[in-house]
Amino acid sequence: MKDQKGITLMILVVTIIVMGLIAGTISYNSIATYQLNAYYMMCSDIELLDEKIALYYLENQELPIQSESIQITALIPDYAEGNANYNPNNSGTLYKIDLTELNNLSLRQTNYYIDEQSHTIYSASGKVIEEEKYYTIPMNYQQVDLSLYQ
Repeated sequence: MKDQKGITLMILVVTIIVMGLIAGTISYNSIATYQLNAYYMMCSDIELLDEKIALYYLENQELPIQSESIQITALIPDYAEGNANYNPNNSGTLYKIDLTELNNLSLRQTNYYIDEQSHTIYSASGKVIEEEKYYTIPMNYQQVDLSLYQ
């Protein structure tokens, strides 16, 4: 009779350990999925803003910005070559996008900035994926000689 109680207790301990491992795996995957989903929503907002701003710029020959400006390093402290947010064509001065100038927008957040020279759009809050913070859609930017376009 005592042998059966010992086996039952052992099965209970093993079951609790297995349930803990399963719960930990599910939690880890849920957090990663949540972070990825938030990043994709930010990218969707940036792509929509990019289209609307390009149309606005074609019509008005100016960007829909507010007068206040900030330096890119104030928004992205680790902004440097090799960082996912680095665009070598940036002037380094960002302006808050005036969303009232753009029609029919449905954004998840409203705090976006644009570089005056490269027109790269940045989210003020950014999103973390695998311990790296993204403020814009990472692309393989190439240095462009902007004097050719002036």
